Amino acid sequence: MNAAARALSVSLGGGAHALAGGLLWIEPSASLVVADLHLGYEEAIGGALPLWSLDESLAALERARAAYDARELILLGDVVHGVRLSDGATARVLTTVQRLRQLCTLTIVAGNHEGRTRGAGLLGECVEEIERAGMLLHHGDRTRLSGARHVIGHLHPSVALGGEQSVPAFLVAPELIVLPAATPYSRGLNVLSRDCRTEIGAYGARSTSTHVIAATATHCYPFGSIASLARATRALRGAP
Repeated sequence: MNAAARALSVSLGGGAHALAGGLLWIEPSASLVVADLHLGYEEAIGGALPLWSLDESLAALERARAAYDARELILLGDVVHGVRLSDGATARVLTTVQRLRQLCTLTIVAGNHEGRTRGAGLLGECVEEIERAGMLLHHGDRTRLSGARHVIGHLHPSVALGGEQSVPAFLVAPELIVLPAATPYSRGLNVLSRDCRTEIGAYGARSTSTHVIAATATHCYPFGSIASLARATRALRGAP
């Protein structure tokens, strides 16, 4: 990672860095990680929208791979929104995945949206988990415990801004890193919700030691711990 790229990242410890766009950079293995692309979502909701997220996702990952000179791209589950796509949408998804394979080594981790076959029928070879830089990477739909730090997606964490607006966010604890969802169609799970605390608690992470980093397309914004963000939010609501 060059100096300019490092200045826009947030170190998460252990060689992991939060990047703009919700990507994770694992420096020791030169791996770029993205979670919850949900390709084909537009068709899954009835085909009212064109499959524009395929091209947008591919372009963003191509830029990131070049910027960080990544040797590996890891798709951390829910690569597709569903496996029952039309022939046309299936062809578009396969073309996108093939383009990603041409960029560098591609590792696909299975998620719950890959269906009962865990993606094998559509995406080819998928794995349930991998280890990089001493961290255990898996989608997060099947909670598992180990002595390693877990890196997951699945939860779609976000910071609620009021109304219908929210910003995707990383959750970072000694036990756990949760990536934001890459899909533009998810409002996400409010990081201040009880459900969020329950989900991260399954890995031993606490709200007092789990930090929130909002990720826009161009910047990362550290917000402190979930507990401190909750206190600040309550104070602001009570302010004149």
